[in-house]
Amino acid sequence: MDEVMYCEKCGHVGHIVFSKKCKNCGTKMKLLPENLKYKYHIFVEDWVQTSDEEELLRKENFVMGELKDNPLFSTEDYQKQVQKKIQINQRLNDYEKRKLLEQQAKNLARMQKKKDKQNCIPKCPICGSTNINKITVGSRAVKTAVFGVVGAIDDAGKTWKCGNCGSKF
Repeated sequence: MDEVMYCEKCGHVGHIVFSKKCKNCGTKMKLLPENLKYKYHIFVEDWVQTSDEEELLRKENFVMGELKDNPLFSTEDYQKQVQKKIQINQRLNDYEKRKLLEQQAKNLARMQKKKDKQNCIPKCPICGSTNINKITVGSRAVKTAVFGVVGAIDDAGKTWKCGNCGSKF
């Protein structure tokens, strides 16, 4: 089981990290008994899925139910650490929103670039196919050599030939 600690002075609740002193007020933290952990649903199985608001509510229920009558408990220190947690959560949410908007902008730009690239692909005006081939100078010269001026007239002013329907444009 995870060991959860709490501070009697400011009501901070959290896992043991490096020190057994409260990160908010420096008071020595105490081990939260398993029965209280489950009574207030603090760091139990569903903890990962809880929202920031639900997390704060569960911790507040613990503080108000178990610590408020303790002579060491300071309502002022508790309010300070709650406000600090709210500010941190707000900054984190703002950061995540900003990152999400940046990612959306990148995706939009990438999609627009792909769309622009697709719009630049020439298509046959008759059948709409992109299976087209450029009419080269070499093929024009061969037609002129074989059929004379009459062979060259067929390709005059044309740049592309459709591989599906055979039209020239």
